[in-house]
Amino acid sequence: MSSSLDNFFHDPTDANTLSEEQRKKFEEWMSRILVDPERISSMIEKALHEGMHSEWEEESIQHKFKVGSYYPSMIEHCLRQQAYTYTSPIPPSKEDLAILGEGRAIHELVAMALRRSGLISIEGREVVVELEFGEGAKLHGRIDDLLLIRLTDGDSEDFRLFIPLEIKSISALPEKPRESHYYQLSTYLLARKFPMGVLLYWAKRGGGVKAFSIPRDDVMQSVLRERVLELHEALTKNLLPQKEASINRDFIQCERCAYSETCNPFLIEKLPKASQIALFDIDSVLLDSLPRRRAAMKELGLSPSLRASDIHDKELREKFWELYNSPKYAELDVLIEQGKLDFYKQLELGRAPVGISSARHDNIMEATRARLANLEIPLAHLIVRESGNYDTDIVFKTKWVLRLEGNYEIVEYFDRDALVSSEILKSIRRHRQKKSEVSLEQKKD
Repeated sequence: MSSSLDNFFHDPTDANTLSEEQRKKFEEWMSRILVDPERISSMIEKALHEGMHSEWEEESIQHKFKVGSYYPSMIEHCLRQQAYTYTSPIPPSKEDLAILGEGRAIHELVAMALRRSGLISIEGREVVVELEFGEGAKLHGRIDDLLLIRLTDGDSEDFRLFIPLEIKSISALPEKPRESHYYQLSTYLLARKFPMGVLLYWAKRGGGVKAFSIPRDDVMQSVLRERVLELHEALTKNLLPQKEASINRDFIQCERCAYSETCNPFLIEKLPKASQIALFDIDSVLLDSLPRRRAAMKELGLSPSLRASDIHDKELREKFWELYNSPKYAELDVLIEQGKLDFYKQLELGRAPVGISSARHDNIMEATRARLANLEIPLAHLIVRESGNYDTDIVFKTKWVLRLEGNYEIVEYFDRDALVSSEILKSIRRHRQKKSEVSLEQKKD
């Protein structure tokens, strides 16, 4: 009889029938396992990762990135990111593999549930579609499931409707379809001339579901064609497309991108790498926005001395913020004299002045830049809050400090909030310490 743990537990023979020698060997072996039980859990983790990676490798053989054949699930993403997947492919991380596996499992669960309902039949799975654009470029993808829905009108006559279903697992259910998913499903509708399709979202937290019916939009043909041909032209000419996510200020996409280090989206075009930076908070150091606030209050018929927090009517408060954060009154911002002195001192020291504001948004960025230029404050770069960013003031500024530190040296930070200044300086020190430790490790290797 074998003394392996696997065979022992699966052998129907009573353990009491083991010979003395077999029992002794087994107990010695078991004692070694119990000395280091983590060995078993590590073995399971390793086996799971290697198995998922093996499955990915097998699937990727059938879905190699080939110039001219592009993927509907990616075409809305940053063009530079897409180009890197063709020129410098990176294997998926453990997290990526887990997400892929989870999505596949949810897909199987949804398909099984639809079949069991008896209301809808699945006529095809992983249905291949291609949308040609000429010039050797096309979108090539696979519909998750092709559904057949039978409808009956008032005369009891049956009609059949084929509908492509795209299933997406997501952390929380969205209020509307995500743009990348809309592009993907639109490709399938246009390629096969389906009148409509459905995007089905499955919330991984709680298991809620939400479905969106998407009608075919023929205008999307030209939208998709433009993106595909721009990507195709760059790749066929051995060029890289623009850093689209960075240009569009979609910085979350940049931070999550596997090619962020290669692309370096936070390198400021007009500022050479390794430059020394002096970072100025716009609203507490350089500009006094009180006149702008008063003008917005006055336009709404409110007392100019009123604070936004004193406006109790929700609709009126929203109108105030919309007016205050518009470019309309940006020219009323007043230069703070001490800020001006600090600014020019940094210029004399050869440091590049960069402005930052968590209170200003994209729509007022150019007006702010123009106002500062008129006040003879020539910033090297201006950072404001991008759309959809709801970080607190300190989180917003800390993120940008660490992004800038990847390419530059922040030698001065100006902010009237002592707590913010303290936290920012701590973050800089921690970042540099970590960078130094990594550098030492690399030298040892």
